[in-house]
Amino acid sequence: MDQARVIEQLDRMVASGRITPEEADRLRATAGATGFDSVMTTIRARHARAHTDAAVAAGVMRSEDAAAALEQVREGDHSPELRRRIRSAG
Repeated sequence: MDQARVIEQLDRMVASGRITPEEADRLRATAGATGFDSVMTTIRARHARAHTDAAVAAGVMRSEDAAAALEQVREGDHSPELRRRIRSAG
């Protein structure tokens, strides 16, 4: 992930609703530091949870599978396959 690119796009991401202003502030505060990746992981997990919660509520994903997918995200997995699996479920 290119931190500089993310930092450049923060205002646009806030305006579009992809991240909250607080998340943007946390990313700015940790830019160039080891905490940046942790903040990104937290944001990714929030996004994934929206999809998995909807999928579980709709009955298209078991809660155990949703929990496992979220754990993978929290552990830093941001692979295209995992993102596809989470998005297609929700």
